Amino acid sequence: MRLPKILFAALSMAFPGSLLAQDFFSSEPAERLFSFGVRLGVNSSNRTFGKDYFKQWNINSWGTGVNAGVVIDLNMKDFFAIQPGFFFESRSGNYAYAQDYYENGEIQKFTQMGHYRTYNFTVPVMASFRFNVTDALRWNVEAGPYAQFKLHASDNDKITVIDPQPTTTSPLYTEAAKSNFLDFGIKMGTGLTLNRKYSFNVHYLAGTSNVWKNPHEGGRNKAWVFSLGYDF
Repeated sequence: MRLPKILFAALSMAFPGSLLAQDFFSSEPAERLFSFGVRLGVNSSNRTFGKDYFKQWNINSWGTGVNAGVVIDLNMKDFFAIQPGFFFESRSGNYAYAQDYYENGEIQKFTQMGHYRTYNFTVPVMASFRFNVTDALRWNVEAGPYAQFKLHASDNDKITVIDPQPTTTSPLYTEAAKSNFLDFGIKMGTGLTLNRKYSFNVHYLAGTSNVWKNPHEGGRNKAWVFSLGYDF
């Protein structure tokens, strides 16, 4: 017996009378070409440098934030849609970086630390695959690129400490930490939809561009998003 037949038999036993072979992966035309929904949730986000950066300290905490937005489905088939979205997001976190470097033949110390909170518009465009687990329950798998635009960042108010002597206990001067306006990355996730109306979704966003602008360029955005949705 081939694997698809085994899988179908197992699903049929788990959901008797509610699952047909052609229903799990339905290639029938969609009921509507366009549909839309709303999403509301929370996130946990981070900004990370690779291990080659800041070998003394490289600490990035996971902060919390909120997400709210809308999605539009271009329903190509019953099982497949192109889904652009438009979200407002807040993200936060703490960070501490430190490394030694040579300047004029002497060891100097660079230290950057603080807290940030950013407010952004995030625009993903995902391919969304839908599988009918039962007549009432659908399993969604989604992935695609996103662009994120920074509206405001409180990291401009936080300090970057430049300490030229490892033994100095107070900073020589402070400097504003700044993040870049634009971020690109990949959004991917999965979820369940009940009665084609109510959904719970989990997504991971992985940034691919530099997030920090000043005083040390680099870092990547990361975030887990947990959301409830309603589709009209």
